[in-house]
Amino acid sequence: MADWDGFLPMAGRQELTEPAASTGTKKSSTLMIRDFEPPQLLDPEQRDHLQWRAALGAGLIPGLILLVVPGGSPWSSVTLFSRVIMGRIVPDPFQLSLGTSIIEHLILSIVYGLMVSIVVRRATQWRAILGGAICGIALYLVNFLIVSLWIPQLRGNEGMVLYTHIFFGALAAGAYRGLLRRTAVSSAAA
Repeated sequence: MADWDGFLPMAGRQELTEPAASTGTKKSSTLMIRDFEPPQLLDPEQRDHLQWRAALGAGLIPGLILLVVPGGSPWSSVTLFSRVIMGRIVPDPFQLSLGTSIIEHLILSIVYGLMVSIVVRRATQWRAILGGAICGIALYLVNFLIVSLWIPQLRGNEGMVLYTHIFFGALAAGAYRGLLRRTAVSSAAA
């Protein structure tokens, strides 16, 4: 076998045995990738405290996605140029401009993102996503109650609105967990 000079094109270590040229016995050598460092475990900083920058991003990321795909699905009939606020189509009698509906949607997304972030701040990644989806259902129920009491003209297609809230909650929770500031875990603790 050729001299690899410490290079092996795969991660980790590999034990190689090759016959020695003169003695006919096998010699063993461990080859490693040059400058390879194993990945470091990173834990969120201050797990009990809300990280405001991550919470703001957790609202804006799914809010912007739901601007492009307002119904939470690219196959829905609602488009980017529809006046939609968190899955609810705003009818013409409200005379709400597209720009105003986008601003209201993003403000509501930030508020929802803060609420989801508060709920999932201590959870692990997958539990946070599940908790975010459940929080999305709770936010939908509050939204439905408010709309039913004060603006009943906005009711309609509640299935899409519920799906949008569940999608938003799960995505916001995943975004919050992904945006958290992290610190390296010491090797003694790992």
